Amino acid sequence: GPVARSYGLAKAEGVREYGTRHPSLFPRRREEDAAPVDDADDPVKAILIFEDPEDLGEALQLCLDVLLTNGNPSGPRVLLEKEDAEQEVEVWFTNPDLVYSGLAVHPRLTQGSYRQCLETLYESATSSTSTSYYSSSKNKKSDNPLDNQSTINKTKGRTLKATTCGKPTPLTGKTALAKLLAQCPSSNSITNEADLEIWTVGDNPYSDVALANTMGWNGALVRTGIWKGAEEEDVEKLTMEGVTPTLVEENFAAVIKRLLPE
Repeated sequence: GPVARSYGLAKAEGVREYGTRHPSLFPRRREEDAAPVDDADDPVKAILIFEDPEDLGEALQLCLDVLLTNGNPSGPRVLLEKEDAEQEVEVWFTNPDLVYSGLAVHPRLTQGSYRQCLETLYESATSSTSTSYYSSSKNKKSDNPLDNQSTINKTKGRTLKATTCGKPTPLTGKTALAKLLAQCPSSNSITNEADLEIWTVGDNPYSDVALANTMGWNGALVRTGIWKGAEEEDVEKLTMEGVTPTLVEENFAAVIKRLLPE
């Protein structure tokens, strides 16, 4: 909530804020009684994933509620009840990475994994394999259970419509380039990308170096986080996977020393 509002999205709410207004949606966290809040006149228009949620279970539940009802969890689950209904709530992820390197010995899950979770739940909830979500509304079609089952068995789950930005997407690269050019003094002759020598530096070859490859920049790969390849074969393996670092060093300081020798 606060992060989104700082970007000018005045009506944005965080998961906890939205859950507080809708206490029945995730009862494990809130036990107080409260009447459902009807958002029919002001439905949720978009789900923006800016950072790791404090409670993944709560975030997934609320996101699924909002998606299936096209923004109003107190209303009907239109994506289950109407075959021709379309997903109206936009979904944006700001980081495609599956994991990141933290203080733990092994990498920690981040937004790429949450997208996989939401995609899987969304597809399952809208398919015939989900008896709790799907069948409760579809079984009303006929008095004959066999007819209902026949209809349900032919129903395939929906595919979540979502946009992912962040490294290594071109959207993020172009945004970074525009901000970089804006910082260049107007008194010099730097007016476009060709006037710059641009480097990305990072520990994840599939985001940091991949962004450089996507944009045609230079990419420096360091061994301080996700990637710790020690042999030349490790770099060759990356190249075979389509990721080609311009430079490989132990850490950021070593990169600076190579690029800016005294």
